[in-house]
Amino acid sequence: MIIAIDGTAGSGKGTLAKNLSSKLNLKHLDTGILFRIIASQAIKFNISNNDKRLIALCRNLTVNKVIKTENCERKNLRSNIVGKKASEIALNTSVRNELVSFQRKYIEFDKSLYNGIIVDGRDIGTVVFPDADYKFYLDANVKIRAKRRTQELIHLNYKVIYHEVLNDLILRDKQDTNRTVGPLLKAEDAILIDSSAKSEDEVLKEALKYIKIN
Repeated sequence: MIIAIDGTAGSGKGTLAKNLSSKLNLKHLDTGILFRIIASQAIKFNISNNDKRLIALCRNLTVNKVIKTENCERKNLRSNIVGKKASEIALNTSVRNELVSFQRKYIEFDKSLYNGIIVDGRDIGTVVFPDADYKFYLDANVKIRAKRRTQELIHLNYKVIYHEVLNDLILRDKQDTNRTVGPLLKAEDAILIDSSAKSEDEVLKEALKYIKIN
């Protein structure tokens, strides 16, 4: 079983994915982490957004490397600087194609270990897994999303200003929805959840109403 969760930055799709993973005992893949890992390495080695070396970084990714990097560098990967770089790199068609291929291989790798997987990102239900068993699309008012993201970054001990985070999210929304490959959009058969006025538990309960477990 594959559950695809797409949505805007800060809408709570990652939180929903983790909560569903725990509730249903399914594997979770946060595809945004893949872009952030590549972005972090690009910053480290001063690689521009259209440099061919980005492809080499993508092809060097392994499942174990992703798990290790996420566990060891979680704070760095969640920083605003890495987030901005990840959004810019996501506009690179070759990078997106490489990472879509990796995501599909990741799922094949996990099929022998788990009954299913939950994947969250921007184009999971439309491009990566258009035949997913369940599809959800999360959104929320951008000011509420900015408030959530600001609180998240402060919790990670980053010094951030709400209005800067808000402007970053507005820019990311524009980049995500207007890119030529894998743009952010709701799949026709995806279930829309507006998390603006909902708690984590309320979003989880709403999603669970649509999921049937044998």
